[in-house]
Amino acid sequence: MPIETKQKADGKKGWRICLLSSIPCTLWSFYRGLPDILKDEGIALEICSSPGVELDYFKEQFGISVHQVDICRQVTPRRDMVTILKLIKIFKQNHYDLVHAHTPKAGLLGMIAATLARVKCRVYTCHGLPLETESGLKRQLLVCVERVSCALADQVLVVSDSLLSKLREYKICSDSKSAVLEDGTACGVELNRFTRTSELVKKSRAIRDYLNISDDDTVIGFIGRLVPDKGIHILAKSFARLYELNRNIRLLVLGDIEPHRGRLSNETTKVLSNHPGITRVGFTHEIEPYYAAMDMLVLPTRREGFPYTLLEAGAMGLPVIATRVTGCVDAVVGGQTGLLVPPDNVIALTDAIEKLLKSPKLRQRMGQKARERIETKFPSKRLLDAHVRLYRQMLEIG
Repeated sequence: MPIETKQKADGKKGWRICLLSSIPCTLWSFYRGLPDILKDEGIALEICSSPGVELDYFKEQFGISVHQVDICRQVTPRRDMVTILKLIKIFKQNHYDLVHAHTPKAGLLGMIAATLARVKCRVYTCHGLPLETESGLKRQLLVCVERVSCALADQVLVVSDSLLSKLREYKICSDSKSAVLEDGTACGVELNRFTRTSELVKKSRAIRDYLNISDDDTVIGFIGRLVPDKGIHILAKSFARLYELNRNIRLLVLGDIEPHRGRLSNETTKVLSNHPGITRVGFTHEIEPYYAAMDMLVLPTRREGFPYTLLEAGAMGLPVIATRVTGCVDAVVGGQTGLLVPPDNVIALTDAIEKLLKSPKLRQRMGQKARERIETKFPSKRLLDAHVRLYRQMLEIG
């Protein structure tokens, strides 16, 4: 359920907020609309994260202060203690009124440090639960980590209703302090950015030409980390089967391999590298023309929080195929804005892709429905305003 907040007309000015994440890409991808809107509210925003070019973007484009702190995403007790001490020092020196932490590791270390630094308002956003695809001792450890982060936070934001259900299923957070803002997502979709304009179409044609993709080819897109949890190995097998029957299809893969999140098999790696119908492109911040170069987007993931790629594709008028798992069931209305299939099921995925390949009209209809839904439920302005209302409520009460 959306959280209810109120905003005073003459609220206090001069509050200081810190956004914290393990990697700056998370904040840049989801929250770069916050600096300007908070500035208009008289609220100072600063960023704290591990080093990365996105920190420079925040500093250069918004003129806000950034703090570099190495936050290791693996379990490293000695390094984590050093990080906590550094965060405590930063929080105390800058006198933040509110710390808002993102990603599991930054959530844990940030909430511990903010509590010890006596920051009066603490928020943790759960973007997903890696524990869903783990088992045994590792799953128990990850459950404990999330419980600590949630226990130390004053407010826990969850990016989707299905993810909130998982938090409650694992008894990670109390119902009284966990909530989904509006209809979910981190901070919505920038509709002016993800709109199929004539200029964007022109760029997409240039990309297709550069990648030797003809006008007769139907492009199946995948955007995400090249790891088992994203199901890229399932998609590779499915595409290989379809390609045997139809040589006028291409699989456009955008993303990087991240070994620390799980290794792909040698077979999958070879297919992605050598298959004549598959084109790989590394991660890029200028993602919009690549969406415009696609005819559909496929995400056969095992778990999500609220997958932005599905929303961004929908905003670009693309139909999507995703798995019926946490997060995806919030992003896709099965049969209307796209198709949902069981995870780890090559046959079901192949059938779904084939269905869209055979019907351009169905692709167009689903893409149009997706755009309409995103315009109504997930515009970034709606989610940004909800964050500001929440911050003001917490700060005024605190």
